Amino acid sequence: MKNKILGNLGETIAENYLKKSGYNIVCKNFRCSIGEIDIIALNKNSLIFVEVKTRTSTKFGYPKEAVTYHKKK
Repeated sequence: MKNKILGNLGETIAENYLKKSGYNIVCKNFRCSIGEIDIIALNKNSLIFVEVKTRTSTKFGYPKEAVTYHKKK
């Protein structure tokens, strides 16, 4: 449960950052048959897909290393 709380906190921080940066949040935690997208945002004419990875240390690597090829695809 601790990881879920940390993940929710990270998503809230990311959402607030995006809003302050002028992005409009279209959807959060969008789910479909092939997976889930944490945040979908709109900035001018661009639709942005955001994967949030919250870590308290780099013991298990950097957050960007946790975004797999499958998730990027």
